[in-house]
Amino acid sequence: MKKNKVFIRLMGREYALLTDQDVGQVQRISRYVDRKMREVAITTRASDAMVPMLTAMTLAGELFSAQDENTRLKREIETLKSEKKA
Repeated sequence: MKKNKVFIRLMGREYALLTDQDVGQVQRISRYVDRKMREVAITTRASDAMVPMLTAMTLAGELFSAQDENTRLKREIETLKSEKKA
């Protein structure tokens, strides 16, 4: 698959990435990560070295919450389907 070079900006620093993902999606993700990094930097007043780690933990927490909600909704759908059949 063809690799695309994408330029992203995180916390004022530009990075070049090679990816086979959709360029628009990579840029959308980078804007989200940049926004989260800035929020973490402001709310925690952490050192520049700590911001990426704290942001990673924040995003992982969001991911886990979303996965838990997805699992809960799937179970709810299955329960509703079972009730409808009965």
